[in-house]
Amino acid sequence: MARAEQIVTDRKTMREMVVFMEEAVKEGLTREEITSQVDLMLDEAARRRLERSLKEARSGKVKRFKNKDELLRALRRVD
Repeated sequence: MARAEQIVTDRKTMREMVVFMEEAVKEGLTREEITSQVDLMLDEAARRRLERSLKEARSGKVKRFKNKDELLRALRRVD
């Protein structure tokens, strides 16, 4: 059963990559940019880290800044 699940997951990942590559070509991304993104899509550990980071950002554990000035103001407040 685990092998069947892996095949389904692989097919889903392959479809995601094809869609990504179509959009990347339309946007004019370079070969290096596309390759690095595909590598991330295939690296399960990296994917989990990204998902965890996004989850932390959405939950408010991590603060996002709109620009560098906002970041600098926040850093000065901490001092």
